[in-house]
Amino acid sequence: MRHVKDFATHGEQLKILEERGLDVSDQAAAKRILSRENYYALVDGYKEPFLEHDERLNPHGLERYKEGTKFSHLQALHSFDRNLRLLLLNELLKFEKNIKSKVAYRFSEKFREKESFLNPVNYSHDSQHHHERDRIISTLANLIKSHKKRDKVRYPAIREFYDKHKNVPLWVLVNFLSLGQTTHFYTVIDEKLRDQIAADFANEYSEEYRAIHLEANELDAILRIVFPYRNKSAHEEVLYRFRLPHPVELGALEERLAMSKGSLSGATVFSVSRLLKLVLSQADYGQFSTELNRLIETLEKSIQEHAFTKIMKDTGFHE
Repeated sequence: MRHVKDFATHGEQLKILEERGLDVSDQAAAKRILSRENYYALVDGYKEPFLEHDERLNPHGLERYKEGTKFSHLQALHSFDRNLRLLLLNELLKFEKNIKSKVAYRFSEKFREKESFLNPVNYSHDSQHHHERDRIISTLANLIKSHKKRDKVRYPAIREFYDKHKNVPLWVLVNFLSLGQTTHFYTVIDEKLRDQIAADFANEYSEEYRAIHLEANELDAILRIVFPYRNKSAHEEVLYRFRLPHPVELGALEERLAMSKGSLSGATVFSVSRLLKLVLSQADYGQFSTELNRLIETLEKSIQEHAFTKIMKDTGFHE
């Protein structure tokens, strides 16, 4: 059996797939798709749910597709995953803006002096956080310095704000932090501020659903889950079967929300979709859920039942 190791034309790539049992009935359409997407991203990224692993039907463990698998099935999963990335990224960016806003507001409310965020005294006094605290302070200081450059300024908006106000407050700078940096900032501020920010999220949820309590360490856990999914969603990588290597413990929160064990802490696409309910407005989450269900229903209609079941298991939705 031939392998796609060296260069192969689109026609040769499709011939190899047919030899492995894949139905490529519309060669012209398949070639157009390969020219846009590339073989590795489409086939190697999404073939797994469609492969034959039954030893009775594939005794030598060769790479073969289950009977009836079509090229269009791989394309349907690829399209589902791309739309899933875009959908999740849109909502995770809303959460990112939300956490940045709350962190900047509460920190600035408590420490009102100019550039208070550059003072180590205003952070956690726990020595285990000092290294990360110093990194955050350095990052913020470098952002401020960027406005002093008159050429090749990385963030012109910071310079424009400084030129107008002669100051760059935290609520401006926080917009230029990554979600990872914002997560670290939340980790190294003092415990009372951490509790207050977690309470802000809980209060918003309570106003739209029912009263809940959210611990600061639970918000830490949510951020640890969300951060890699936000990055994964922003890039052309396979998302639907991505899982964190080590699930994050959120059992107590699952109990308070009357959710089944693992609903939040499983660190699957399903877990992230449920976590979003805690950090989005009810209207945004309702729209997100509707669109997510539409994507799943479209996929179900486009592929075989056994493949759909496998994919839902990988996403965590079957649970």
